Parts: sequence; C-alpha cells; structure tokens
Amino acid sequence: MTDDDIELIYSPLSQTHSAEGHTLRIEIYRGAGEPWILEIEDELGTSTVWDDRFETDTAALAAAFEAIEAEGIHAFVTDAQQAAKEAEPELLRRLSEVERPAMPPGMQAMMTPLSEEELEELDMFLLELEAEESMTLDMLDGYLHALAIGPETVMPSQWLPRVWGQEEGAMLPPVDDLDQANHLLGLVMRHFNNIVAGFDHSPPLLAPLWHTVQYGPDEEFEDAEAWTFGFTDAVRLSPAAWQALFKHPDGQRWYRPIGLLGEDDFSPDQDELTRTPEQRAALAEQIEESLLRIHAFWLPLRQAVSERELAQRISTKVGRNEPCPCNSGNKFKKCCGAPAELH
Repeated sequence: MTDDDIELIYSPLSQTHSAEGHTLRIEIYRGAGEPWILEIEDELGTSTVWDDRFETDTAALAAAFEAIEAEGIHAFVTDAQQAAKEAEPELLRRLSEVERPAMPPGMQAMMTPLSEEELEELDMFLLELEAEESMTLDMLDGYLHALAIGPETVMPSQWLPRVWGQEEGAMLPPVDDLDQANHLLGLVMRHFNNIVAGFDHSPPLLAPLWHTVQYGPDEEFEDAEAWTFGFTDAVRLSPAAWQALFKHPDGQRWYRPIGLLGEDDFSPDQDELTRTPEQRAALAEQIEESLLRIHAFWLPLRQAVSERELAQRISTKVGRNEPCPCNSGNKFKKCCGAPAELH
C-alpha cells in the first residue's frame, strides 16, 4: 500500500483559530490504529507538522494552543513561510505572483455562521448544564464579543472552561460522548470566529444576541443584562490589560452601558439608572455603538503588538540602523526594535 492509499481519519476537533489578522487551520488526523498527527496551516497553505504523535486528539489540540500561546501566531505564518521559501524558493516565488488562494474548505466551514437550529441546540445544551457557573447563550455571546475586541489575545485554553462552568484546563464540554463534545466545541468556536470576522469586515457587521422580555400584553423590551454579564466576565480574565480603556475619558463613556447592566457596583447611580425595563432597554440600544468604539480603541495596540512580534522574529536579519520592517519610516532601533515602547 502506498501513502496515497492510506485512509486518513480527521478529528472533529480540527478547527480554525483567528487572532491578530491571521487565521490558522488546526488539522488533527491519523491513519487507522495510528496515533494522532497535528498540523497547523496558514492562509497560504503553508504547513507546520509536529514530529511528535499524540495518543488522543484532545492532547493534540491542547498542544496546538500551547504552541500558539507560547510562540505567537506569527510563528505559524512568517516563520513557516520563511522555512518554505528556503526549502522551495521557486514554488514560493510562483505563489507570490498569483492571487491569494481561496480559503480551504475546512477553514471555510469553521467560519460559517451558526444556523438558527445550531444556535438553539447550543442554547439548550448550555441551559441543561448542571454547573452553577456555566453560561447561557446570551452570556456566551457577550463573553466572546469581549474576547474578540479586547486588548490582547486570550487563548481558548484560558476562556473555554468558564463557558462550561468547569475547572481550569477543561476545554471540552462535560458530556460522556466524545463526538458530541467535539461537536459542541465546534459550535462555540464557529460562533467566535464569526464574531471576529464581523469586526474585520468593512464596515463591521455586528449582531449581538440577547433576549426581549415581555411586560404586560403589549410591551416588549430588549434585555441585554445576561449578555453584559458575559462581556464583563471576559474583561475579568485580564483586568490589567483593560485599564487603559477605563482610564480614558471616552473609554469610560463607551463602556458605561455595559458596566451599568453587567457589573454589581459600577457607579453610585447604577440602581437609579437601571431600575425600569425602559431604562435597561435604552442602555442596550447603546451597546453596538460602544462595541465599535471599544474595538477601534484597542485596534492600534493589537496591530502594534503584532508588528513587534513580527519584528522580533526577524530582528537578527535587520540592522539596528536600518529602516524598520513595519514601514513606519523610523530606524529599527527607534521603532519595533526598541526595548520598551510600542509605536
């Protein structure tokens, strides 16, 4: 039997991971009876394959996230492409001369918005979890929005356990059937990817999910409280990183409708401003504008961090007095090569 005759089994944990303007495809697969292989592929189709094999697909996924967290997403974009360039210069040259290829089908699937049926399935599963600290669908949506637009990339290994109300490190939902666990994890990751893609769109496409509540026979009001609980929960994952927004006069104003609805002791006038359904609905109407402002506030920092990581990876090839590769117009030593400043 040749290599072409081997039938590969793909794990349902295979998924995409988006951060800092890049999307990686995490592929986990094996031959029948063989250990799992881990491969990470970038947008151009350049792959990084692990030499080690894994007994479980869960262990392979954890290794992928640990590597992305430790090395940065650029290690699987710029470094992998540089290695490919050195190995296959003519192939890479031809790739650079043609249009960027379409996203692979597997990656496209992980960017597809959840259908109404899938949203209902995820909603019912979260409602039926026995853990007291697990999230509802609207809480999860707010949580993922904060992760998508915040000041730093938070790895799924850090934020997923909170979704299920589980202890640290529990990335999979608490179900006995591994296929079902993988399916539910895929729904959450697809929803997160779609939120990220919405903010990357020009103009941004926002569709936060929260309920309407009926008061009396004729009155309905938007109820974003659970959504804001989720958003503020994500902020608490890295509170120090969010401080620049809270110290900025405009930042305080942008965050105010979220804080009034989602925090316990946000301001002295909080109870007075959130007492009635009409007041809470009016605050909910301000949230989409707040999201756009907060996203724009943190975007330069995220881009600067991305540029610095890239510059540090190629710093051995850039002279201190040469122009910085980020195209700022400054010398490398005064820009991304500076020891403490982000430009």
